Amino acid sequence: MEFCVASEARAIFIGLFLVGFYANAAKTTSSPSGKRCSSLKSLVGEHESSNLLKEFAVARDTPIASLEAKDAFDGLQPDEKCFVYHMSEAAQLGGVIDYFQTSAESPFIYLLLQKVFGLSQVADLQSLASTTCQFSKEDWQAFLQYAAVFYSNLGNYFSYGLKKFIPNLPQSKFACLIQAVGKREVAAGKDNVTISQARSNILSLWNMSGDLIYNLSQRYRRNGLAPSAVTTYFSANCDEKDAALVQEYLISKKTEAWNSRVFKTDTGQNGSLCFEIRIASIETKNEGPLDSIELGKVESFKGSHFVFKRGDFSHFLKRSAKEMRAASRCFADPNKAEKAILDYTIQSFQTGSLDAHKNASRLWVRNKNPVIETYFGFIETYQDPNGMRASFEGFVAVVDKEKTARLTRLVSQAEDFLPLLPWPPSFEKDKFTKPDFTDLTVISFVNGGVPSGINLPNYNQIRQNEGFKNVNLGNVIAATLSARPLQYLTKVEEDLLNANKFLVFDIIVGLHELLGHGSGKQFNQFANGSLDFDAASLGSASVGSYGPVKDWYMPGQTYESTFGKLASSFEECRAETVATYLSLFPQVLAVWGINSTSAADVAYYLWLMEISEALQGLAQYDLKTTSWGEAHVPGQFAILRVMIEAGVAKVRIVNGSDGKADLLATLDKSLMFTKGKEAMANFLLGLQFYKSTGNQKAAQDFFDKYTSLAGAGHEEHLQWRQIAVDRKKPRSLLVQPNIFPSSQPSAVSARSVSVKEKLQTSYTLKVYPASAEGMIQSYQDCCNDLVYEEDIFTTALRDLPHFLI
Repeated sequence: MEFCVASEARAIFIGLFLVGFYANAAKTTSSPSGKRCSSLKSLVGEHESSNLLKEFAVARDTPIASLEAKDAFDGLQPDEKCFVYHMSEAAQLGGVIDYFQTSAESPFIYLLLQKVFGLSQVADLQSLASTTCQFSKEDWQAFLQYAAVFYSNLGNYFSYGLKKFIPNLPQSKFACLIQAVGKREVAAGKDNVTISQARSNILSLWNMSGDLIYNLSQRYRRNGLAPSAVTTYFSANCDEKDAALVQEYLISKKTEAWNSRVFKTDTGQNGSLCFEIRIASIETKNEGPLDSIELGKVESFKGSHFVFKRGDFSHFLKRSAKEMRAASRCFADPNKAEKAILDYTIQSFQTGSLDAHKNASRLWVRNKNPVIETYFGFIETYQDPNGMRASFEGFVAVVDKEKTARLTRLVSQAEDFLPLLPWPPSFEKDKFTKPDFTDLTVISFVNGGVPSGINLPNYNQIRQNEGFKNVNLGNVIAATLSARPLQYLTKVEEDLLNANKFLVFDIIVGLHELLGHGSGKQFNQFANGSLDFDAASLGSASVGSYGPVKDWYMPGQTYESTFGKLASSFEECRAETVATYLSLFPQVLAVWGINSTSAADVAYYLWLMEISEALQGLAQYDLKTTSWGEAHVPGQFAILRVMIEAGVAKVRIVNGSDGKADLLATLDKSLMFTKGKEAMANFLLGLQFYKSTGNQKAAQDFFDKYTSLAGAGHEEHLQWRQIAVDRKKPRSLLVQPNIFPSSQPSAVSARSVSVKEKLQTSYTLKVYPASAEGMIQSYQDCCNDLVYEEDIFTTALRDLPHFLI
């Protein structure tokens, strides 16, 4: 069965051939992008080109905010600053993985931008662009904005929406600037350091990525499976059927996919297929047991062959783990629980063991009231089109004790609020384990998109049986919410909501995370045949209009493996609906200091925000694939549909002040607490019923009823969607700070300092301007490491043949 394990050498050979070809092209062609460069207009036609630019080009007015964390950092003790520094380094070093998880070209684009901005100061580059390539001020701003958006998303697809973005700049001008900077690189002698660095010079990188940066042919417009989209969680030759087969195989092995990718590597004997399941780990040895699986052993399943291998992203996890070890040595008398969390996390990185990461997560949940919160691993599954594999994530934050006090009050009353939810007690956890719910000042958050709040861990069995933590990212909300647009409301309602935006958003995040993700029970059957619910009583009585319980999770099944790509969207919808529903109860809002006379107004503002967000989110719906690109958006639209169905909300198409089609939504406050409450309760009961019972097909049908725009009867919704696309406003970016030991001028020299020296020095947090230049400089300071860039290049080169289309 050698065919299942012989693809690595071939991949490297093909990759070397390709990079050799492109490097040669960079040196011989008279055009900086060679003959391969084609304009968008020539590819798709002038009319469609204009529409695509409107939808996919980076907005030149993209708002940018700066993450403020200086006061929180300065308030730490020296050993705590040392710990935060090393854990931030661990996050940044591991975060390179996210580029690989976004697209095949993203690592090359990252290296290209790092080299371009590393060779010259921004002002010098602007002068070069203006004099050599005739950049206008708008062109230059578009170039900077593209770089800032790319860095912020850790790749060239939006983390929110999974849609591709391209520069709002002609490809010929981008190519001209690359050629001009490339000449400087050659003149400086920086393209002959090592063989691989010579191959990864600026012109070679452009020739490998330039056309892909601008490619908006149908398949490249979104992240997803073949044949309609692209992903790097599966090789380019994998489609929905392949993903479903791999999912079945994983369930049969009683294992999960969180830290893995899938490569359909070869055709085996008699035309059978071979799937390599590649696990992220430092270790590359592929033999022996790992958790419940056997490494390197080729197995047959339903006519195909499967093999587990590890060593994916080895270089990056190794460096991240090294910084974690350094962090654990920052304290003379380390907290035993926190050291154990780090040890298990490092073990999971070292071996690829999910069991080790689950042990780290269990200890993390039990570690109450720390001064500093960190959590690392492969966490969120939004990006995987199959909904099972997770992107790398790591965050480091300081607990804000004053703001946490309010959230603690919510936790203390959570058990009183759970009975308000519209499902029977048997659908709730047997025991509600009160979690930590803290307000955090984020120092570093490495992932394609920084959220406003989190409920972790994402392992449902731990969350249901052992507990979880909620975190509210206070300084993230403070930095970004003011730039978050409100649309499609009357001027009066918009003004009212703007005046209460921070309060309303605070309530949504709190209820969504704690009582949304933290509520509800899964019904499970275990290997010995026992059940964790009363099948007899639940199987004989109807639950609302959804019938009796006839289904549950069998041994080896999890929520993620059962619901697949539906899992994230369905759960986010359930959590958001919990927040919307519970806002109708004055005793819940009292936690935020809202008295009974003001409660109805605040609930009204909250429902208005849900409506505005839902209509804006319509822009994320893809007409070709009839799917949503973002996990939270379909749930918000479903909530709006429930409001409309109940006669509580209305949406009309009107003429805007600019004379173009616009939307206007209205909400009948008098019906919210009667018809609205009843409708929201019934919808929420359905969401919980299908999640508890694990009936994926019924859940999909139920969800599609409120979220699908395909087929007859959705003509008006599609008109709304087009208006949302035409009036779409860009989401704000977030520039994060960096930490430096003593007065070290750059991250390169900072990382060269020994651990002992770091423990004897002071640490300074540098905050950057809220601008594209600030974003670019923050990445130059944190991540400009030639050796690490070589690792990125060789890893991307190895992967490249798997993603050729």
